[in-house]
Amino acid sequence: MEALIRVMKGAWPYRWRVIIGLLCAMGVGISYASGVATMLPVMKIFISAEGIHGWVDHWAAQQRLHIRFLSLDASARKDQIALIVTRTDKGVARSLAGLVPGDRITRVTLVGAAGAKTQKSSAWKGMAAILAAGPAGQKAILSIQSTSHLTPQSIAVVLTPQAWWIAQAVRLINLLPVDPFTSLCWVVIFFIVLCIVGGAFRYLQQYLAMTVAARMIIDLRRRVYNRVLQLPASYFSQKGTSDLMSRLTQDTNNLTDGVASLMGKLVLEPVKAAFVLAVALWVNWKLCVAMVLVVPVIGLIIRQFSKRMRRASQRGLERWSGMLAIIQESLSGQRVVKAYSAEGYERRRFAQANRALYQQQRKLSHYAALSRPTIEAMAVVLASVPILILAKLVLQDTISKESFFLLLACFAAIFEPLRKLSDVNTKLQQANAAATRIFEILDLEPEPNHGRQLPALPRHHESIEFCDVSFEYPGHDKTVLSHISFRVLHGQTTAVVGGNGSGKTTLLSLLPRLYIASRGQVLIDGVDTAGVSLRSLRQQIGVVSQDTVLFADTIYNNIAYGRRHATAEQIMDAARRSFVDDFVATMPDGYQTMVGQDGVRLSGGQRQRLAIARAILRDPAILILDEAMSQIDNESELKITLSLRDFMRNRTTFVIAHRLGTITSADTIICLDAGRVAGIGTHQQLMAVCPEYRQLYETQFREVG
Repeated sequence: MEALIRVMKGAWPYRWRVIIGLLCAMGVGISYASGVATMLPVMKIFISAEGIHGWVDHWAAQQRLHIRFLSLDASARKDQIALIVTRTDKGVARSLAGLVPGDRITRVTLVGAAGAKTQKSSAWKGMAAILAAGPAGQKAILSIQSTSHLTPQSIAVVLTPQAWWIAQAVRLINLLPVDPFTSLCWVVIFFIVLCIVGGAFRYLQQYLAMTVAARMIIDLRRRVYNRVLQLPASYFSQKGTSDLMSRLTQDTNNLTDGVASLMGKLVLEPVKAAFVLAVALWVNWKLCVAMVLVVPVIGLIIRQFSKRMRRASQRGLERWSGMLAIIQESLSGQRVVKAYSAEGYERRRFAQANRALYQQQRKLSHYAALSRPTIEAMAVVLASVPILILAKLVLQDTISKESFFLLLACFAAIFEPLRKLSDVNTKLQQANAAATRIFEILDLEPEPNHGRQLPALPRHHESIEFCDVSFEYPGHDKTVLSHISFRVLHGQTTAVVGGNGSGKTTLLSLLPRLYIASRGQVLIDGVDTAGVSLRSLRQQIGVVSQDTVLFADTIYNNIAYGRRHATAEQIMDAARRSFVDDFVATMPDGYQTMVGQDGVRLSGGQRQRLAIARAILRDPAILILDEAMSQIDNESELKITLSLRDFMRNRTTFVIAHRLGTITSADTIICLDAGRVAGIGTHQQLMAVCPEYRQLYETQFREVG
């Protein structure tokens, strides 16, 4: 549960809500235990000859004299209507210390200040009432029939002050009418009030628990998303995005349910059980201790189920992530699926992933369904021994029948919350598995150089230099780039050429530190990019790649993405320079036209024009064009090329292209072959000295040109 504990640390900002929720849980526990305890006065009315008044007076008299008496029902079964002594406790008056079990108090006389007899009674209830409510300091004369003497004895005792809470209980009960039915009506009214108050506390506690849980997960989801945005590009190259989407959605949903249960039922149910346990301890603490010994055994059973449910939950989340990857691939590539008539293959692939997810969910359901009846059966078996002992004590008149039934009710009321906790355990194990997966992301190292304490890189104005740079993808031994060294002056245009897989895009990805060089340095104006803040570095770079990325937003906002605080005039100027204005003019909504997810409502050429407009708006010192016009028609390419030539003036530009005109117009050409520099120079120089470049020219550039 370590991961779930880490999640719960997020409750600290909402600690006052949590504290109020705990207080409300205590209110629910008090009302719940009080509702169970009302069984005793009800049973006293229906079952016992004592009634409520006699029961309270009997209890108060015992507390005052420190002597235990048989109840009225037990005395009646012995055909002796008297206060029969069962034992004396510590603190008994010296004059009564000689009483032994079996001695009977047959009459109680309360003597006034002047020696006058103010009250007397030989009835069981009357004697208990005098001893319970008699004024402190007055003398009471007890007529005692001893088991060791044939003649009755009279013993005088001074009534000591009652504890304040005992005195208040006696006064409160005496306010109830003596008529049994009327007393029952008042008890029922009290029970209804308890239900209403308990319901209000329960609502507030559950509401606070759910809102705090929701806020905690919102905060956690934001932290995870922030960390995802800070992960290096190499992570996405290796892991993809579907697993991250699953963790941000399905895992956080499972975590929400678990945290809400943890702060709701996992707090509320033990509090309810604790308050009922307090009632049971008041009735008979020895049996309660024996009953509590059962709980660790049940805890071991729950622990065994927890391990299995946690493993099943984690595998289920992994299967969910795999199924989400299949859905994402088939939907994003639906044109390819339809073009190759691969619907059947995709259906089978999805069905297999769906079946694997079902198998894990079925396993989790099996453990969840089995845990509850198992725990209930074990609880009944383990509780049967204390219940049998309790029944024997009733038959021996050690405890009353009312106390017996109240203890049974208490045991049932204690096990009811414990039974609910077995259901909560399922959600907790799912939440713990989800939390483990979420913290796997949070514990990943972000891209270096995100800190604001690092120096900002001044705007590029001198040169860019790669010094003996090598690169391998993390987790792979194969070298992608090996000992790359070159220097480009500010304002120059450099074309990077090479065959497929030669490392062209990877090389230029090292410049904005999308990938980090394994060895060597990348210098901008003599400053190592490894020692400056990423924000200041990337703000100087504009990238237009062949894989155009557009967001499900308007054309206007997609252009503004390159510089979010740009004015409308600047955005319109970038659109005109990239000839976006040509096709936007034909759209009814103009620049407010929604492009759809990934720009599906636009053609490939229109998407690339938007990407170029975004780069122009950014006003970068360094421009990277990776097949930037591969999907643009010849007429538009000529216009954009002329516009870009003006825009590229006084900017350092790197170009990856296969068009001969684009390559030959560059100031410098870098030819890569299998991750190494095969040659650097102009077109004429490379044609003369670089066989790799000549081969590219013969096989690719001349045909494209």
